[in-house]
Amino acid sequence: MLSSRSGGRGFTIFELAISLIIVSIVATVISINWPRFTINLNAQAESLVSDIRYTQNLAMTKGERYRLVKTSPNSYQIINSADVAVIMPSGSSMVTLGNKISFGNFASLPQNLIAFDGKGIPYVDTTIPSTPLKEIATIALMADGNTVIVTIYPETGSVTTS
Repeated sequence: MLSSRSGGRGFTIFELAISLIIVSIVATVISINWPRFTINLNAQAESLVSDIRYTQNLAMTKGERYRLVKTSPNSYQIINSADVAVIMPSGSSMVTLGNKISFGNFASLPQNLIAFDGKGIPYVDTTIPSTPLKEIATIALMADGNTVIVTIYPETGSVTTS
């Protein structure tokens, strides 16, 4: 004797088709919202942090002022005290941010630069005597509605991302 549906142990074709449709919809939504630009944005922020630390290290090693300067909405350079661009470890004298990534606000950095003296102390301008960084400075990196903040601390020049 055949058993009724309530006692069966398999799936009907209709149930299988509905399950496949639901899985397809979920996969499509996930692939559309995948954070591909966020990953690139975070990597670019870490690269900027490394370059700020490199600028500070150059200043302390050479005993002269070096500064990291925003040169366009999506590029920057390291400049020495003779106003000459430095060749960075990447082999270039200018860094261009990744695809669709741009700078946002440079908070507490009115000249869009961060400078360091031979002791590694951060400054906000290029004049001598310079104006030391007196409050936490931030540099925003943006891509497709996402923002990562690079933070520079006064006195020590310590740099972090958030």
